[in-house]
Amino acid sequence: MKGLRYTHYGNVNKRVRELHCLGYIKEVGVKGTKAGFEATEYELTARAYLAIMLDSIRLEDSLNRIAEDVALEILAAMTRLS
Repeated sequence: MKGLRYTHYGNVNKRVRELHCLGYIKEVGVKGTKAGFEATEYELTARAYLAIMLDSIRLEDSLNRIAEDVALEILAAMTRLS
């Protein structure tokens, strides 16, 4: 985690709490630190993986490649959200 060396703990903690509240990460355990404290361990949720995937694809290209039955499943899932 070299890139976070000079990042203030409060900033990281605020971001982690926000991601947890939004459902992008979930608690998976507690681990002891070198300083003798306990630290919560997190992992990405399916929502986070979906967000990463949606951010990295071009929607129009994907729509041209998916099968009709898959398109219907996606449409049904999105309809349930409304």
